[in-house]
Amino acid sequence: MGKVYLVGAGPGDVGLITVKGLEKLRECDAVVYDRLASDEFLSCVRSDCEKIYVGKQAGSHSKKQEEINGILIECAQRNPVTVRLKGGDSFVFGRGGEEIEALEKEGIPYEVIPGITSAVAVPECAGIPVTHRGISRSFHVITGHTRDSLGYPDYDYQTLAKLEGTLIFLMGLSNLGEIARELIKAGREETTPAAVIANGTTIRQQEVRGTLAEIAKKAEESAVPSPAVIVIGKIADRNYRNVKQLSSKAGIVATKALQKKLKQGFERMGMETVSLCEMEIVKTEQIKRLQEELLRLEAYQWILFTSQNGVRLFFEELRACNIDIRKLGKVKFAVLGSGTEERLRQYGIQADFIPSRYTVEGLAQEFAEQAGRGEKVLIVRAVQGSKRLTEIFSRCQIAFLDLKIYDVAGRLAESIDLLHALDYLVFVSASGVQAFFDRILEKGMSIPKGVKIVCIGRITEQKLAECYRQADIVAAVNDVDGVLKAVEEYREEKRYGAHEKAAGK
Repeated sequence: MGKVYLVGAGPGDVGLITVKGLEKLRECDAVVYDRLASDEFLSCVRSDCEKIYVGKQAGSHSKKQEEINGILIECAQRNPVTVRLKGGDSFVFGRGGEEIEALEKEGIPYEVIPGITSAVAVPECAGIPVTHRGISRSFHVITGHTRDSLGYPDYDYQTLAKLEGTLIFLMGLSNLGEIARELIKAGREETTPAAVIANGTTIRQQEVRGTLAEIAKKAEESAVPSPAVIVIGKIADRNYRNVKQLSSKAGIVATKALQKKLKQGFERMGMETVSLCEMEIVKTEQIKRLQEELLRLEAYQWILFTSQNGVRLFFEELRACNIDIRKLGKVKFAVLGSGTEERLRQYGIQADFIPSRYTVEGLAQEFAEQAGRGEKVLIVRAVQGSKRLTEIFSRCQIAFLDLKIYDVAGRLAESIDLLHALDYLVFVSASGVQAFFDRILEKGMSIPKGVKIVCIGRITEQKLAECYRQADIVAAVNDVDGVLKAVEEYREEKRYGAHEKAAGK
């Protein structure tokens, strides 16, 4: 008999799950999740984790609650750790109590890991505090789906209208017009501030504000999607947000690891990020040749890596082939870029050679001067690796074996529909450029005018020119920090030019 963890996933932003909740998600054998949990959470689970979708939405229930209870019981009977992942918090209209009662009947152990409820977090991320001294001394959370026998919202409007605090309706967008009318009829002033916030805490967040009398019409005209949080009360006219915060949006085409680093960097710059195309590493047939060469490492004096992925795959194969790492004792290592250097260091090895210029051509030319006569180099890299590296090595009569052990394939993320809302589009590999344009052409999509395109280096820039057009921003240094610095310098230059123009210079 296993244990079930009821984990609140938070209001939408994947970063707002608790540390404990994320730990259980990473170790679970099965996850039972609903539609309010971001798809990004599923990338956190183990590759062998069983994923079961039981999402429910108004008018289209995937599973009845009794069925969900049964699924949890079955999962617990065959798995040591099961996570029931819910949007928000399990006990705030999440029916967590009903699921616990079902588990208790079967004698199944469980634990509740609280989540941040959207009732507080979503208004907060829209700049609205649910309480404020002198304005709102309480807040009241109400489900928008309560109905009487006639199918109407079953609220005591007389009582709700008299409450001095903030009214927060969850999942009540379809009933917004009736809620507003009935509150006004019960005595709430027509001019009471109101707000509707959809997809709160995420890059898709959409807000509509107005008075109680007009909020339903405004929400309809703006085509606000569900789920949405409705806030009614004097405090709903507040907007406690830094106007400079998250002023630009950047779409990223990269592997998950690089997406994470870029996201952290862009957020420090006050920019929002969205994953447009997720790149995945696929081993090629040459991985078998690498396995053969690992058995005769004494034939090489240098191993050269041009990417972090190359480093990772090399050491994975070394371990898989059960080769003692001490066989690398006489081998020297050359790397391209600080990121690749850092990844090598994680395996306990300091790079012997790093070029002063983080470009493939710079690496090749400087290494050619460094390598000794008669030394042989094992190059471990991607299919899309630049020909310039081996061209220069051949011209300089450097002996090498070029193993292209992996390819990079891409698939569009669900958030590709936000392409129209971007200010920047960031590519960190030539393969990412190719995959992205192949996929959007298949879907009949195009990049809107005005989007600034960023490339990590010259090779990526050249591929962009082949597929689309010239880049607007090119990093001088081929790593994440180089990309971030290039974008920051571009923004500074843009702001400086705007200030000069405003000053009449």
